[in-house]
Amino acid sequence: MALSDKTNQLVTKYTRRQYPELEDGVRLYIQEEFRRIEQSLSTVAEASIQVAEAPPANPVKGMVRYAVSPWNPLNNGYNGLVVYNGTAWVAV
Repeated sequence: MALSDKTNQLVTKYTRRQYPELEDGVRLYIQEEFRRIEQSLSTVAEASIQVAEAPPANPVKGMVRYAVSPWNPLNNGYNGLVVYNGTAWVAV
């Protein structure tokens, strides 16, 4: 069952759209700024605590998730905050 934003705190990913016709110098500057903003927002989104019903594809040390069924990161039916310690998920 998919998570609902009505009952769970979810993070929406930012994606750049097409640029309007502009002078090359202005277009390149704006394009680079939007790329940097997108990269920054992606980092913040990954670092935020999110409700998850499946493990992230590429967990990194310090990542925190609020695990809900069917995900069972501790193999004991635990639903709640877990943190990735670099090798495994542990309860917070």
